[in-house]
Amino acid sequence: MTKLVPAASVPPAYAPNLATSSGGRISILSALLDRDKTTREASLGSGLLAGADIIVCDRVVDDAGLPRDLAKYVRLVERHDEGVWVTTTAFGLTGPYSKYLGSELVSSAAGGLAATIAPRDGGRPSLLPGFQGLLATGQVAALAALHGLDRRRETGRPVHVDVSAQEAVAMLGALPECAHAIYACPGRAGSGRYVAPSGLFRCRNGFVRITAPDDHQWAGLVRALGTPGWTRGFEGREARATNAEAINREIESWTAAFGIHDCAERLQAHGVPATPVNTPDDLLASPQLASRGFLESAKLGDVAARLPGRPYTWTPSASQVGDTDANGAGLRRLRVAEFTHVLAAPIAGALLGAMGAQVVRFEDLARLDLYRRTGPFAHGVPGKERGAYFAVSNHSKRSIAVDVEAEPEAAPRLACWSDVVLENFGSKRMARLGVAAEASARRDLLFVSISGFGQSGPLAGYRAYANNVHAYGGLSHLTRAADGAPLHVGTVIADPLSALTAATVIAAWALGRRRHGGVVDLSMAEVVADKVGEFIAEASLAEKRTIPAGSDRPPHAPHGFHPTADGRWIAISVQSDSEWRALVEALGNPEILREPSWSDESRRWETRRTIEFALDELTRKVAANDLFHSLQRAGVRACPAWSGADLVEDPHLRARGFFPRVDHPDPDLAEAKLVGLAWRFVGGPAIPLQPPPRLGECTLEDLPP
Repeated sequence: MTKLVPAASVPPAYAPNLATSSGGRISILSALLDRDKTTREASLGSGLLAGADIIVCDRVVDDAGLPRDLAKYVRLVERHDEGVWVTTTAFGLTGPYSKYLGSELVSSAAGGLAATIAPRDGGRPSLLPGFQGLLATGQVAALAALHGLDRRRETGRPVHVDVSAQEAVAMLGALPECAHAIYACPGRAGSGRYVAPSGLFRCRNGFVRITAPDDHQWAGLVRALGTPGWTRGFEGREARATNAEAINREIESWTAAFGIHDCAERLQAHGVPATPVNTPDDLLASPQLASRGFLESAKLGDVAARLPGRPYTWTPSASQVGDTDANGAGLRRLRVAEFTHVLAAPIAGALLGAMGAQVVRFEDLARLDLYRRTGPFAHGVPGKERGAYFAVSNHSKRSIAVDVEAEPEAAPRLACWSDVVLENFGSKRMARLGVAAEASARRDLLFVSISGFGQSGPLAGYRAYANNVHAYGGLSHLTRAADGAPLHVGTVIADPLSALTAATVIAAWALGRRRHGGVVDLSMAEVVADKVGEFIAEASLAEKRTIPAGSDRPPHAPHGFHPTADGRWIAISVQSDSEWRALVEALGNPEILREPSWSDESRRWETRRTIEFALDELTRKVAANDLFHSLQRAGVRACPAWSGADLVEDPHLRARGFFPRVDHPDPDLAEAKLVGLAWRFVGGPAIPLQPPPRLGECTLEDLPP
């Protein structure tokens, strides 16, 4: 793999960073991302692109040394593309915002992620630690490249793939929030539904994350507490929701007597999803990560460090499936048997189905999916076909509904029909169904398992929701406001990220020229830890620890969210002195911003809080969308912190067809929408999606031979 950079290009040394032998400093994240790559300075005409199967051009933050005019750029790609060319931009190559500028801050705001990262009682949005918006965009681009490669083999013609950072962030960071708005669900979206007990609870040496929304989990919690009298009367969800604050206070008075690991183990022993809130140092010492070999020893720049590896284990079978026909439509011939529930694994199946795979969902009539049973439901009306989260995570597949006791052979028959078994039921339940991982691998199938902590190691049986995985993987500890206070992560980003990882592994396997069956054991906690890998690597060095501070990304200033006249927030990201001048001019050259020293980036960083206060005074006089367009047209990176509901109504996303209409299986929702894919093939429409499946819409006999 070769990385081409413009001559004399010097990437910013974003924190955390490390010293080099030449006396400078480099970003640890950049060093991690550039592992196993050969970096060369080159221009488009240098001949280095010839023969490349896939070319990825990242234009989210700048123009990568290529024409800024998008029409000229697209024509240039047409002249040079011989295989698959993937272009990532802030808002996509088409649509009303296609010329607007991007950044980590803009992408997170534009995709709805930043709106979910805020104090629990509301207030100024923030960023997740590191560069989660841009990392998500890159991960989406990898899957999009595989889709492009499949299309290239199918058509025999070069393919240009258009990836939007806004859509990538929305697809991964705001999926439940968008679904909630599309289907007009009552109540709060995403993890906001978990009312009590749910949150971070203080222990002697840190915090534990407890998420116990179900009645049986509450009962386990009561047993772990020793059945105190105050717990009587809270057996139902509604009673716990009404008394959430009092319940959480009582639980924290109990957790305060324990260490984080003892507390989590005691609760897990009673079936309660609870995990330590790990620091990067905790992750380096984690017996679970050590047992799975997740952390690797390697050189980072000039020094030895411990780095995250791949977030799954791979055990190949002894036999080889065979060669893939390089001219065939590999994904269209791929058969996926899906034994899944909730979000992560179903989303992986939906992505593969949207890319052309034949995905069949196995549904046990005695244990229907949580989102078929409990919603949230469209318009608050219950129904097996009305689950909002079920719809957006289960499109583009078929469903067989089985009475497992009456048809014990159904699950093995579906597995035998498939090339890939995708599951997150768990190893015990899969064994009871007659679809064990080892036996599937011996039959040359690819068996992909997704779980909170993986199927091996001391935590293999731990129960977890996304928020528990965020806590164990380091995300919760590192998500902090500018004053250092912990921030609430209000979305379930671990699920879509894990789904994308699994779908990418499966698509790469399907398109590989020589395929072996085997078992992929994916850990959601490792997926999360990988996304904060620069902080883990820093902790393994002898240097100081970087504690993230809200939206700060030195040396850029201003770089954060500001109030607007309509009660919203707008992200403003200034990344150069010329952008600062453009911002001041676009705001009318106000006296409050005329400090001469602020023309220098280093002085702006040193006095950033003063600048932020001044900007607050100016932005709160203008509506968010008015500021958005005026600043972007002036060349300033800016965007409102849109919610899921805002995204569903956004004219740019509507023009790009990001929320496609489908014929929903419930007749009352005949023309419902879904959350689309964050990429399309240049010159074509948005990637079409199929509706979510009606329960039991097909049988095993209906499947093609």
